[in-house]
Amino acid sequence: MYSTQYSNLLFYLTGCAQMKGGTRQLLLFLAGYSVGFVSFVLFSDVMRVHVGKNVSPIVVQSKTDTMVANNIPYTLRGDFLKSKLTRCNCTEGKTLTVNFQAIDPEELKEVKDRRKAELQKFKRRKESSKETLLIVNGSVPLSYPAQGVVVAPHEPVYIPGLKVADDTVRDDYKVQLLSAEFGVLDIGATVPNVDVNGLGTTSLTMSSTSLAHLNRQLEFVVYVSTVFDIDAREYVHFVYMQHEAIIPIIIRARKPPILYDTGKGEIHDKVTAVTKTFLRYGSVRLLLRSIQKYYPRMRVVVADDSKPIEDLQSEHVDHYVMPFASGWFGGKNLAVSQVTTPYLLWLDDDFVFTEDTKLEIMAGVLDNSNLDVVSGLVGERNLLTTRMELIPGTDDDDGYCISYKSGNYGQVPGFPDCYLTTKMLNFFMGRSDEIRSVGFYPAYSRYADREFYLEALGKLRMAACKGIHIGHNQTRNPEYNKYRYGRDQEGNYRKFIMRVNYFRNNADCWHG
Repeated sequence: MYSTQYSNLLFYLTGCAQMKGGTRQLLLFLAGYSVGFVSFVLFSDVMRVHVGKNVSPIVVQSKTDTMVANNIPYTLRGDFLKSKLTRCNCTEGKTLTVNFQAIDPEELKEVKDRRKAELQKFKRRKESSKETLLIVNGSVPLSYPAQGVVVAPHEPVYIPGLKVADDTVRDDYKVQLLSAEFGVLDIGATVPNVDVNGLGTTSLTMSSTSLAHLNRQLEFVVYVSTVFDIDAREYVHFVYMQHEAIIPIIIRARKPPILYDTGKGEIHDKVTAVTKTFLRYGSVRLLLRSIQKYYPRMRVVVADDSKPIEDLQSEHVDHYVMPFASGWFGGKNLAVSQVTTPYLLWLDDDFVFTEDTKLEIMAGVLDNSNLDVVSGLVGERNLLTTRMELIPGTDDDDGYCISYKSGNYGQVPGFPDCYLTTKMLNFFMGRSDEIRSVGFYPAYSRYADREFYLEALGKLRMAACKGIHIGHNQTRNPEYNKYRYGRDQEGNYRKFIMRVNYFRNNADCWHG
């Protein structure tokens, strides 16, 4: 049948080629119309065949592609996964410390259960700010903000960029927006020929016979925070027909900036030196004299838990006396709490300033980078940089392995003598407020060389820099050694640190 129709059309077209004027144009029009009609009949016939099977040609193609994609073979890069997706295993590699060995075996299960319960509480407190994986379907005809919408608690905010892109002419266009637990949806203006329902609720519906009017109305959609939280995340669903997009909205309380007026910017207006001393007055006096020599106007804060007490107070030295043997980290907390300058300089009490102790270099790095802490060289030691990282367990609730090895994360951009690190020596300058935000766990009373840096992971940006040096007048005395290194206490204190690492830091072991 179809071949006969096409033969007749060919005859008419041939005849038209021999005609002139309006007659030929009329016949060409009729012939073109006939070709279109026949094509439509052919397409309709094909469609009937497939519709009879409840499958359209487009759907068949889509399903074919999906089936092919799902069956394409692949080969896992075993070495890549092994190097990039490591998991904690305290029985493999070079294990420095297995923290749970400090706990009696009959007590371990009870402690582990308590740790797991506390970990779940910690996660619940933090989950409102947790990043959620959002995958955007490439076929979604919706425009919307993927990030950047921030609102203060109990305040409104426009949701910018909402739009529907649809080339199909329809009798009615309808969208729905849904919020969840922290707020409601509303509009800041009305647009004619648009029906809006659900104002001030968690479900806002808009419809119009005009897509242009609907899109205009979408420009005025408002999210209103109704639940107070200082840092939470809401997800608004934007639905059109079978398409859906998810819009993250950050609910964040405004924070006042913490600013320091450093006057003309002289070093003593920007930096306060801090130290903790215990039974080493000869050493700390030498340190204070060396600071006075090179930076005579710099304020120094000394936390002291010695006995008997010797007075260190002077014009630029503030001497804070603590109960006897209060502890290493307790003294650090006291000292840094008294700093009123933007930067603090941490010093051990047996350090000595020299002509190479250039604090201006340290302050310059902090002034011109996003680093929080900068260290230098101590005594005759080489520059210390360390790669400390947390290796997750097999399950999310398992303890970490702490990977701890020498190395750095590369140079600091713009500062070729500085190297990114996660641990450094106790000669460092840092932003006072950032260091205070991490703090020093006061239960560490005698030493805790790694623990501050462990708790600073992911919180402080650190770098160790060449070209900044301080002397080290390392001194000991029998009374001091008894409290720090006494054999009658060493085993118990070491076990105490291991227990704190295990529970407080959710760390099963240290790997070297």
